[in-house]
Amino acid sequence: MSGERRTATYCRVCEPACGLVATVRDGELVALEPDRDHPVSRGFACRKGLAGAAIHSDPDRLDHPLHRFDGETEVRSWDDAVGGIAATLTSLLEEYGPESIGLYMGNPASFNSQVGIGTPELFARLGVTRVFNSATQDCSNKFAAATAMFGTSALHPLPDLRRTDALLLLGSNWRVSKGSFLVVPNAYRELTDAAARGARIWFVNPRDTETAGSRTGETVPIKPDTDVYLLAALIHEIDRTCGFDPVAGEQGVRLDGLRAFVADYPPERVAEVCGIPADRIRGIARDFAAAPRAAAHMSTGVNMGRQGMLAYWLMTMLVLVTGNLDREGGNIPGREVYPATRKARGDLSRDVVDGEFGPMRRGHLPGALLADYVLDAEQPIRALVVIAGNPLLTIPGEERLRKAFEALELLVVIDLYPNATGEHADWLLPAADMYERADVNVATLGMAASTFVQWTPAVVPPRHERREEWWILARIAQAMGLPSVLDADDPDSARWSRVDHMLASGGLTREQVTSLPHGLPVGDAEPGSLFARHIQTADGRVDCRPAAFDAAVARCARIFAELAAEEPGRLKLIARRDAKAQNSWYANVPEMKRGTRDRNPLTLSPADAGRLGLSPGDEVVVRSEWGEVRASVALDPGLREGVVAMEHGWGLQPGLRLSRERPGVNVNRLMPHGPGSYEPESNMARLTGIPVEVRPLRLPLEPSVV
Repeated sequence: MSGERRTATYCRVCEPACGLVATVRDGELVALEPDRDHPVSRGFACRKGLAGAAIHSDPDRLDHPLHRFDGETEVRSWDDAVGGIAATLTSLLEEYGPESIGLYMGNPASFNSQVGIGTPELFARLGVTRVFNSATQDCSNKFAAATAMFGTSALHPLPDLRRTDALLLLGSNWRVSKGSFLVVPNAYRELTDAAARGARIWFVNPRDTETAGSRTGETVPIKPDTDVYLLAALIHEIDRTCGFDPVAGEQGVRLDGLRAFVADYPPERVAEVCGIPADRIRGIARDFAAAPRAAAHMSTGVNMGRQGMLAYWLMTMLVLVTGNLDREGGNIPGREVYPATRKARGDLSRDVVDGEFGPMRRGHLPGALLADYVLDAEQPIRALVVIAGNPLLTIPGEERLRKAFEALELLVVIDLYPNATGEHADWLLPAADMYERADVNVATLGMAASTFVQWTPAVVPPRHERREEWWILARIAQAMGLPSVLDADDPDSARWSRVDHMLASGGLTREQVTSLPHGLPVGDAEPGSLFARHIQTADGRVDCRPAAFDAAVARCARIFAELAAEEPGRLKLIARRDAKAQNSWYANVPEMKRGTRDRNPLTLSPADAGRLGLSPGDEVVVRSEWGEVRASVALDPGLREGVVAMEHGWGLQPGLRLSRERPGVNVNRLMPHGPGSYEPESNMARLTGIPVEVRPLRLPLEPSVV
């Protein structure tokens, strides 16, 4: 273990999986740097990825199993932890059945190839169906829309950045968040390169983001949560002027239904609601349609609205009706390693069911209902296992979630840190981090501009008593008398069976991949392959007006009427991201909280601040229908008037030193939760465009009345 070595690995913070080189000195991971020999990321890595070394060595990490009982916390052995959890789960199952147990999986689980072994092995065998995950806070609308249009939740055509002539980006900020559902390591560089060769780029966003500007393209400042109407108006304008491209009739069915929908939303009607002049809407429509090659992409800023599913549908329809779907320079499928689109076939019209708290999509339950399933369900959740997540801060309704967690008979948190959710846990179990485990990047294959498969060994062994999630869950399964991968003759090989199967379906072997430390290039996204190999509808064509959207279309008209009748000057809150944060992960990394980053202020436009009599640094109360917070004020000239913003991912985590000193504000305390707070067809939470009131914390005293 003495001396120094360098090991190729890759980042697992977000989709691009950028190549990294780890420096290990005397057995300790001491630094991460970009891998200049990586075949795809080619020496690019962001600050969030490079901060992984600081997370690995953080003294506040969770290193031993902890048990909380009667307000006291003590270190326990793994045998004690596994035995205690198994005994409680068994007792609850016997008395109340599998509905008494729930599971929540956070964002990092999506980038851990081994979680897919441990969770089905335990929870599926127990019959657990009350499963929640972070997708209903950021992207489940896209899965629902893709299922309805393409017959599969796994088909998400990518903008062909290197060949497009026009690019419409909605609700995204690639300089901060790269590109969700788009695996491109240096996404901002791709935009500057596209603009340099003459591509026209529009950024549709309520604020002038860090990505927009002279090197990339222009901002189209839209009112929050109105993108669906802008997209409808663009299609309407194209239909009534230049007309749909003839290929649209070959690729899609029910185009008349699409026409009937957009007929209600001409530019002249939506301009006031969207806050974009009708002339500008018409100009964007004509320029997009006239471009030789055009593409579009939509991200969380729109996903998190009330109509994310319809917005994703209309974005895809804009590409289709202009002849740019499955075409070079348009939106094209990524190269699959395994047949994900076929495996993810579905029918949205059969997926939406009447749940206990209203209509919802079958599968992963709405995160916005987690507290309700604990506190108000006819058969409540009594035990909850949280894997790689922090729902107390990342799901709407913090105060109600606290009550729910306190009401549980068992809360188990498996994580790197003693996070805010873990403050309520009966058992806190220390997980190995991404550099303490072997892994392979199978999570986002099919969403990459250039697909590659990379294997990484564990850079260093897990410190202290940290363990991988699959091992923890397998031990609990064993203790409950269930079959477990740990029962295999060679558990270390058996745990890769799912990955081996996935690789084999793409003609690859694990041995082949492990022999290439910098990754194996598989191929670029493929124009012309969507209809040849990926679409899963019965007739092989895109459904341009799915019947499963009927209820959403009716809601769309009602919401438009509400927005049109809204009083002028109503403030709307959007949640924003930062280049030095990822959800609540980085709350304890010193370099991410330096200088002005010691808090997450409420940002306002100078005009709104002046109207409210506020100055930078003032303390204010921000109130919505669902809660209130106190925050300091900062000005953002890039925000359109009527919009306020606050960074997501902050809030007090008492077990973390820096979070105790600089907790910031949990913006999700202001977000809707409970029945009616989510999009029923996708279970997607509403986390943007929230009406709020802002007032100074200390109002001047009124004069005495004599």
